[in-house]
Amino acid sequence: MSAPSLPIGYDVSKHVPAGRRDCLLTVGFDQHQQHIPRFLVQLHYRVAIDPIEWTAIARMDHNETSSLGHDVYREGLHVDVARRSQPTVHLQLAHAPLPISRGAVIRGCANYLKREAEYFIDVFEERRSPGRPPSWSDGGEPTPTFIPSHRVEGDMSREAPADADMVSDEELTELLADAEGTAPETIERGAAELEIAPPEEATVVDVDE
Repeated sequence: MSAPSLPIGYDVSKHVPAGRRDCLLTVGFDQHQQHIPRFLVQLHYRVAIDPIEWTAIARMDHNETSSLGHDVYREGLHVDVARRSQPTVHLQLAHAPLPISRGAVIRGCANYLKREAEYFIDVFEERRSPGRPPSWSDGGEPTPTFIPSHRVEGDMSREAPADADMVSDEELTELLADAEGTAPETIERGAAELEIAPPEEATVVDVDE
């Protein structure tokens, strides 16, 4: 089966099943001395069958190595959501405090995109509006929770050969645990404890022009 292209430029890049035939996850992360400074988790949606074509419809990322990167520990979790005929929209998510383990955050993000796949498909197909509008203070100015936008890098849709590098949830956990020098159980526990509000409760913080 054809699969979406893997994230480019990461130390580790894998495909992960999304629990439904029309979706697939890609995960990429860097590792440096038992630390993960950068990662990308994307939900891909199969938009055509003959030939098979995939589009990344939701993206969550973290990058503490660049001043232009999105650091989730300073700015919170966000998700970039693609739409079929309208600009990409950027949603700020409400969530519990993030675990120190970046591996646990990656697993939490992967679980979140799987769980909310139907929502992101509906937004992509423009069957529903994303999130909610920004909050405004009494003075008519944006609240301090408004985050800067970092445009999605490169094409959100590319096709890859059928011999994609696929791992299960358990295998992804083992890779993350190995990268951080910790136990798989620690990754799984941190991911399970990471509570993220549904995307329909998220705040729209930016829309690509």
